[in-house]
Amino acid sequence: MAASKSSFVVPLHARRTARRIRRFALFAAFFAIGAGAALLVRQTDGLELSRFTGLVDTMTTSAYAPEPEGAATFLASVAPRPMPLCGSGRRVNCVVDGDTLWLDGEKIRIVNIDAPEVKGRCRAERERAATATRMLASLVSNRPIRLDREGRDRYGRTLASLVTPEGDVGSALVAQRLAVHWRGRREPAETWCGA
Repeated sequence: MAASKSSFVVPLHARRTARRIRRFALFAAFFAIGAGAALLVRQTDGLELSRFTGLVDTMTTSAYAPEPEGAATFLASVAPRPMPLCGSGRRVNCVVDGDTLWLDGEKIRIVNIDAPEVKGRCRAERERAATATRMLASLVSNRPIRLDREGRDRYGRTLASLVTPEGDVGSALVAQRLAVHWRGRREPAETWCGA
């Protein structure tokens, strides 16, 4: 017996159910994309397109050429801004301690130096940490900063060197004895607390 044509027809209620499922999946996908975009904008304090202008210029400008070696120009990747000491609120642009700060909502750890800890092991370390923190704030506040990223540490902080028109910030802290060169581990207590 030959199969009738009507036995291959999908029932109307099954087609409606399939259509509803597709619509719901599409709605859920758009909702997830929108929620993700909203979260990104909220965490970055808005879309800061100025971060991408250099990249766009490099990729789209036919006249782009690197500066000749030894040129005395200073190209700022971070515009001058006040850099107060961080408080308990949201951290966007502030100094945490002698080797850590926030720039545009990104936590930066200055590479290749170690500064005394704010919650140090002795009074001398805590005092020197406070001095190093204030000095770092004065070195970067209201100055253009070139940020040379070198990866991330185990805490997720961006490791970077900071250079202002006055020079390398980490080297300045070491020269003033407010930090030491990083030796791959936390400095022993004797470094900041004496023998």
